[in-house]
Amino acid sequence: MQRTLTILTLVAAAALALPAEPASAVDFGIRAGIYDDADSAFVGGELLFQLSPRWYFNPNIEYVFVDDGDLFTVNGDFHYDFPVDFDGYVWAGGGAALISDDRDLPPRRRDDEQDNDFGLNLLGGVGWNVNGMVPYVQAKLIVADDNEAVFGVGLRF
Repeated sequence: MQRTLTILTLVAAAALALPAEPASAVDFGIRAGIYDDADSAFVGGELLFQLSPRWYFNPNIEYVFVDDGDLFTVNGDFHYDFPVDFDGYVWAGGGAALISDDRDLPPRRRDDEQDNDFGLNLLGGVGWNVNGMVPYVQAKLIVADDNEAVFGVGLRF
């Protein structure tokens, strides 16, 4: 119950922090890849809000396919797009992460069976503008009690 309330509170806070822009200024995306330490694939969804000519807010959620339980993250990332000489994007940024982990791990790795943790995301990526869509690759480091390297690909519409 506490985990559900925490997640709902974060989602509500992220929604209230969103800029009041027309729906056309919001991009939706899907992503997939691997969480290296968990040694598992993930899928996720994202929104992208332009805050200024080069700054973006990118709230997203990722579900990780782990054995013996559930692992997912709710992220509030910001990034800066660097000027580039091609029809695409190069960005770096960071943000907050809520990690919900209720895997059944060996006792040496966990004192209880459910763990909610907050972390810091550090990320960078490259995307290409292809007929109004943006396929991209991104690397992310989640700095938390259990650090995690995340490698993914995505598509923004």
